Amino acid sequence: MSGTAVDAERCIRCGSCAIVAPALFQVTGRVRLLRAPETEVEHVAAAAAAAVCPTRAITVETVALPV
Repeated sequence: MSGTAVDAERCIRCGSCAIVAPALFQVTGRVRLLRAPETEVEHVAAAAAAAVCPTRAITVETVALPV
């Protein structure tokens, strides 16, 4: 489980997040988190989007998934 958020004030709308995780992020004039990541693959994609964000506008709080 994770809490994923985008700080719209910090976002420069470069679109990196939408390229890395298009199912989760959309940039059309402003950035939008389309939905929270649900699967392990989506959690990894959200973390990758946060890592490539040049302004660190994306935060991902990760909690261990139940086995």
